[in-house]
Amino acid sequence: MDNVVEFTRLLSEAWGKFGEAVYLLPIPIILSLVDYGKVKQVMTFEGIHFGVRFPLPEPTPTLWSFVSLPPAPHNTPLSAQGAVITAILILVGSYLSAGYVGSLRNIVLGNKANFFDSAERDFLGFLQFNLLIYGFVLLLVLVAMASPPSVLLAIPVLLVFLYMVYGTPFLISVLSLSFWEAFNMSIKLAGSGGEYLDYALKYLLFGVLVSIPLTFVVVDVRVMGVLFGLLIAALLSVTLTTATVMFFTEFGRIETSGT
Repeated sequence: MDNVVEFTRLLSEAWGKFGEAVYLLPIPIILSLVDYGKVKQVMTFEGIHFGVRFPLPEPTPTLWSFVSLPPAPHNTPLSAQGAVITAILILVGSYLSAGYVGSLRNIVLGNKANFFDSAERDFLGFLQFNLLIYGFVLLLVLVAMASPPSVLLAIPVLLVFLYMVYGTPFLISVLSLSFWEAFNMSIKLAGSGGEYLDYALKYLLFGVLVSIPLTFVVVDVRVMGVLFGLLIAALLSVTLTTATVMFFTEFGRIETSGT
C-alpha cells in the first residue's frame, strides 16, 4: 500500500454496501441510549453550547463519538452505581461491537453476515480491548483528580493512546488475531506511521467537520436534536466502520501476500 490512503474512495465504497448493512443501524443507536448519563447531560443543559470532538476510528461509533458534551452542572463522584453501569456498558458494548464489526467484515468479504456467530467468536478480544480503553481513561481521571493541572494534558495523551491502539479490534476481526497479537500489531503499525497514521488523520478530520454542526444541533435543539443526531450518527457509524474494515481488509491481503 502507498502511504496515502484513499479515504473518500473507502467512504464511497462503504456507502455502496449500506443496503446490506442497514439492519445494523439499531446497534449504535442502542449503545448511544444505554449511555444514559450523556443523554441526561444534554437534556438538562440550559444555554447555548458550541464544541467539537476529535474522533479516531473505533468499532462502533455512537452519537457521543461526534457530539461534544456541554459542561456538567456539578462533578459526579465515582460511585458503586456508576461502576455497575460502566461494567454493563463494557459487557454489552463488547458483545454488540464484536457482532457489528464481524457482520460488516463478512459483508465486505462477500460472506453471509451472521451477527451472533461474529459476536461469539470475537467477544473476548473486544472485551479485553474495551477494558484496556476504560482502564486507561480511569487512570487519566484519577491522575487529574490528584493533580488538577494535569487535566490539560489529558486530551492529547488520550488521543495519542487511542491512535496507538485503534487498529486492535479491527485486526481481531479481520485477521482473526488474539487480543494481544492484534494489540502488538496495532502498536507496531502506529509506530511506523504510513497508511495507519494517514487513515487516522483523515478519519479525525472528517469527524471534526461532522462534530461541529452535530454538536450544535444535538445540544441546543434538545429532544428533536437528539433524535436527529441518533439517526445521523447511526448512518455515520455504519459507513465509517465499514470503511475502516475495508482499510484493514486491504492491509491484511497485502500482509498475507508477503509484499
